[in-house]
Amino acid sequence: MKIKFKKVKNIILLILPFFCFSQNKNNDLNYLQKAMKDIQNNDFTAAISNLDKNLKVFPNDASSFYFKGHSQIVIGENEKGCKTLIDAIYYGSNNAKKVYAEKCIDYNPKLNIEKFKSGKFSLQILSEENLIYTFERRNNIQYEKNENQTYAGKIIWLGNGEYKIIADQKTEKTMNENPKFIIRVLKIEKNEYLYEKIEDAQVQFGLVKKL
Repeated sequence: MKIKFKKVKNIILLILPFFCFSQNKNNDLNYLQKAMKDIQNNDFTAAISNLDKNLKVFPNDASSFYFKGHSQIVIGENEKGCKTLIDAIYYGSNNAKKVYAEKCIDYNPKLNIEKFKSGKFSLQILSEENLIYTFERRNNIQYEKNENQTYAGKIIWLGNGEYKIIADQKTEKTMNENPKFIIRVLKIEKNEYLYEKIEDAQVQFGLVKKL
C-alpha cells in the first residue's frame, strides 16, 4: 500500500544533525552519540545495544526509540522495529510516524480495547496543530459535538484492536463526504491509547484518553 507521506529515500539522512536528543546535557549522551556513529558505520546491532543502554537512563526518549526501531527494521527484525517505532510515536517522534506509515502499515499488535468501548473521552490528533476534542461512546454509538452540532456514528468492533465508525443517516446528511476508514490501536498506556487511522492511502495518528 502506498502511503501519502514523503518517501524516505535514505532514512540514514534523518540522523544528521543530532537535532532532537531531548535529554540532559551530561555524559550519558555518549550512548546516543555512539549509536549514531554505529549507524553511520552500518553497524546496526551495535547501535541497538547502545540505544538500549541509553533507554535505561532515559526510558521515555523518543529519539532512542526511533533510531532503535529504524535499526531493527534495517537488520530484518521488522516486527520488533514496528513495535519500537510505536513507542517512538507515543513519546513524540515525528520521524517515526513517517517511517511507520511506510514500513509498518500491515503491523497490528492486536490489543484488548474492551475498557475503551464506553465512556467519555478526549482525542488528540498528532499533527502540527495537535487538535483536541471530546466525544462519548454509549451502546456502540460514538457521539461528537462541534459548534453546537452533534454527530453520531455506529462503532463496528472488528476485533484484534481494530474498529471503524459508520455515520448515522442524520450525520451523513450534514457531511460533505463520508470517508471510509479503520482505526487500529497501537499502544495502551493506563487510560489512554495511541491509534492509527487508515483511510485510503493516508495514515493519521492520535491519542484517545478516557476521562
